[in-house]
Amino acid sequence: MAQSRPIISTIYPYLSIRVEIRGRREETLALLDTGFTGNLVVPTTWLNRALGLPDGRSSVEMGDGSITDAPVYLGTLEIVGLSTTQVRVTVLGNEYILGRRVLDRFEVTFDHGQRVIVRP
Repeated sequence: MAQSRPIISTIYPYLSIRVEIRGRREETLALLDTGFTGNLVVPTTWLNRALGLPDGRSSVEMGDGSITDAPVYLGTLEIVGLSTTQVRVTVLGNEYILGRRVLDRFEVTFDHGQRVIVRP
């Protein structure tokens, strides 16, 4: 559902998202990480037999400069209140992380460490 009003999160620096991969859906909070150039990271708890084999794999550079290999799935993402989009979802670690390939589609304001404002 596209709208012109901004989305405001007071749970800084997180946004409410809905993610779906192969019929599995979850609504949760995702950390906004402007240093991550990908789309979306979901925790390894997503990995199970029902999810099936990944659509691909990706080499991911971690914050300490090391490289790790991670499974990638095609899925859908909605920043709650904004439009839904297709994304490559990397399964890695223990936190939901939104990267630049998603954030660059919006005007994002980090407002004095108090809130995040997202405009379409």
